[in-house]
Amino acid sequence: MGKVTAILIPGLDLWFNSSDHLPPHFHARKPGCWEIRVYILLCHGKHLEWTLKWPRHGSRPGRKEREAILAATLERRTELLAEWEAKVVAKEEF
Repeated sequence: MGKVTAILIPGLDLWFNSSDHLPPHFHARKPGCWEIRVYILLCHGKHLEWTLKWPRHGSRPGRKEREAILAATLERRTELLAEWEAKVVAKEEF
């Protein structure tokens, strides 16, 4: 597992799994509440492309958390993709 260094969002853990699937994404977790996958290349404008990983039912990122993740992802997309390339051995399957 490689910690995301391109962005830092207070209160959230951000990381790449070292052996993960395409498309390029990172994981974001609010400890004890939820974990999501954020798809780096699919985020645009005011749209954060994400899927809920945990919990299956219940807590999800709030509006302010989604906005912070989106803004950081769009602002640092190049750096995030460079980190993905350096830290992840991607499996072809999605």
